[in-house]
Amino acid sequence: MPSDLQDLLQEFLDACEASLDTIPFFDPGLGGAPGRSFISPGQPQYDCACDADGQLTVHALAVDSDPLQPIKNHERLNMVTMQATILRCLNVWADDGGPPDMDAAADSAAQVNADAWALWNHLFNLVSAGQLFTLCSKIIWLGLRSITPQGGCGGWTLTVRVEYGGYEETIGT
Repeated sequence: MPSDLQDLLQEFLDACEASLDTIPFFDPGLGGAPGRSFISPGQPQYDCACDADGQLTVHALAVDSDPLQPIKNHERLNMVTMQATILRCLNVWADDGGPPDMDAAADSAAQVNADAWALWNHLFNLVSAGQLFTLCSKIIWLGLRSITPQGGCGGWTLTVRVEYGGYEETIGT
């Protein structure tokens, strides 16, 4: 169905939220999933509303065929590349306009890095337990990348590629 891709992205978003919600269990001083999370129609803007606790988005980065499997007999392997972006508001500027406060920067880093590590590990554990991407026969972890802080926000992107079946339709006469 045409809505299958949106359904896959919703599954990914739900799993990312669950991953971030594990953080306070391990470290009660840190936050879980931000209240603002959604499926973005493309790469999200990095303009956090800093009166909130950050932003989590997922989006489809690309859909292509597996380059190692040539298209034969009108078949293809659909490879969907998805990206999760977790942004947090950074509290690193001194009130007097001076250099960044080292303690505030360390506090921001603790949250941002916990976000990354929870996504990386919990999502993998969900896949290993058969609770995520169960309709996908191939899952490739493409990496976790930090985002250069800008506009008061910093965070990480996690990129994963999955093999995901398309849908068939009967083309009428």
